[in-house]
Amino acid sequence: MSAADFPVTPTGGTENAGPSRRAPLTADHPATAKELKDMIRDWRTGRATRSLGEAISDGYIAVFGFLLVGGMIANVVVQAQSVVSQCDQDACLSARGLLPWAAFAVSVAAALVLSRLFGPVLASAAEGFWLLDAPVRRARLLAPRLIGITVAGLVAGAGIGALVSALTGSPALEIGVWAAATGLAAAAAISFAAAEQGVERHLLTRALSYLFGLVGFAALLAVIAVAAGWIDLTVDTTRGTEIGLAVVAVVVVVLVVSILLSQLRLSRIRRSRLMSGGALVSGLSGAFFALDFGLIRDIVVDRRAMEIGHVKSKQGRGVGLQPLIWREAQRLARSPQPLLWVALSLVVPYAAEALGMGVVMPIFSALVLFGALIPMLNGLRVLTRTGGLARCMPFPTKAIKRAVVAVPAVITVLWVAAAVPAFLGFGSGGIHHPPSTAVLMALATGAAGFLGAVRWTTGKPPNFGGPAVASQFGAIPPGLFIGLIRGFDMCLLITAPLLLGLSPMIALGIAAVVALVLLTLDWDAMKAQAEAQQKLANEERQKRAAGR
Repeated sequence: MSAADFPVTPTGGTENAGPSRRAPLTADHPATAKELKDMIRDWRTGRATRSLGEAISDGYIAVFGFLLVGGMIANVVVQAQSVVSQCDQDACLSARGLLPWAAFAVSVAAALVLSRLFGPVLASAAEGFWLLDAPVRRARLLAPRLIGITVAGLVAGAGIGALVSALTGSPALEIGVWAAATGLAAAAAISFAAAEQGVERHLLTRALSYLFGLVGFAALLAVIAVAAGWIDLTVDTTRGTEIGLAVVAVVVVVLVVSILLSQLRLSRIRRSRLMSGGALVSGLSGAFFALDFGLIRDIVVDRRAMEIGHVKSKQGRGVGLQPLIWREAQRLARSPQPLLWVALSLVVPYAAEALGMGVVMPIFSALVLFGALIPMLNGLRVLTRTGGLARCMPFPTKAIKRAVVAVPAVITVLWVAAAVPAFLGFGSGGIHHPPSTAVLMALATGAAGFLGAVRWTTGKPPNFGGPAVASQFGAIPPGLFIGLIRGFDMCLLITAPLLLGLSPMIALGIAAVVALVLLTLDWDAMKAQAEAQQKLANEERQKRAAGR
């Protein structure tokens, strides 16, 4: 464009008005959304950091790896499908009829949760301060993003539906029908969340995510109950294709309506809401790059706190360390969702015993309890990552740690009491234990899950400023590898005697040592004390050398 394309029009006044009385420069034909995107594409292409050969090499490696891993997975799925399709027992028939419904419900619930977390429509900070301020319709800028995320949900949901249907031994036509139903349902869920985002509503999206999650969980429980012989459920597997086609028809209607509503409401999405989703994606991508899963959870928790905005403050109680314990109880009463996950984790020991996997029941139960207890340790997380806050309190750090984990410890004891019947054993195919042994095994399993959660929460982030290990991916700090197994190592270490058939007292002894290290010893204080003693020793040595 030349200077003639931008005429300057005076806003009023005399002919000799100064520049301050003239209107801003405007174009006779403003750029369209497509032209702005082409400008961005040209700008990025002109500043590429990789050559064409490097891009082709990386693409070849990625495609080769995808085909290799995909071929291995496909081979396993085909072999499993051929074996399971010959099974005509009640457990196989119930799984064949109910597991596609479970995959359907869980896929919709996951799509709704992720959509509510990220947007689903979002924009980066640069786009928010430039593109969204341009004199173009916002819907034209955001429509391709909505279509892209909807297509991604369609592909992911179809893959999950096809995989679950194939593993249950369904015929090829039924696999295709349930894959289409699950994929279209996930796409419809994303479109519905986008339509709700346009009117700044989230309550219905959250309610539907909980509803579909409970439906999927109920379907899984039904499959386990049939396999364990608790209930006699007759599932008609001859009409799976017809039922799937009916589900596809309903989902298509919901998808079309949701897409139309979301397209009409795209221009009404606020810029702050779009940029908050982009900021969340940027933060999570950086945390994933560092493999700092604790930081990932901190970012998600911070996003949820920002959505809530503010809460009504409540008065504390007690003196000394009692207010810390009371605050943790108040936090749990204000957000009781972690209690639901702990209650759901109780299904694992009973399901493992019912399915004849009593030997590996301790490690599975400990791992699930470990994941369910992490949301209850937010106070420990804050005091661990914020050393200055802990030093402001007139108590030792080890006493503060024991106070903030008192409430999760009580919840763990209740979980142990509820899980004892599973360790006692039931049914003809289960492993039966004496009452004293069952109580000790349940206590060791609960301690493994609790101490694993404490270990994961109190872990420090990787130190990128210290020594690093050379690898093909560059310099990697050693703490990066430790962070991947943090918490899981405690679960495996404590439950190892139970897996080997040893006495539960050995597992409890290991748990006591781990608790002593995690909740009693203050490594930072010990390190500071050692450094102070070393400094005094060096000063004394210098004085003696000066005297000589």
